[in-house]
Amino acid sequence: MSARFRDLLVARARELGEILHHEADGAGEDPTREVGDYKDAAGQEAIAAVDAAHAAHAGRELKQIRAALERIADGSYGQCLDCGEPIDLRRLLALPATPFCTACQSAHEHGGERR
Repeated sequence: MSARFRDLLVARARELGEILHHEADGAGEDPTREVGDYKDAAGQEAIAAVDAAHAAHAGRELKQIRAALERIADGSYGQCLDCGEPIDLRRLLALPATPFCTACQSAHEHGGERR
């Protein structure tokens, strides 16, 4: 089964790599090029900010995917990094790179720790 998840993770990593490559290609563009007025400039700045946020998210997700691939390689994939319990298969199918079970993820999101 880990081969199935490895394939999912590798495919998603490829998609994220393309997103990051596209963002890097666009980073060298002059945002003031062909700007007719302040409204156009503001629109271009907003688009650039969204693109930068999208690239940052892609970078974080790619880091999580690499960590999940390492867990597959060392045999710990599917076990919560906090409590060591198995992560529900439905959660792994929805979020293949997740390092935590639902309870521990909830604790992280609410500032607490579950151990």
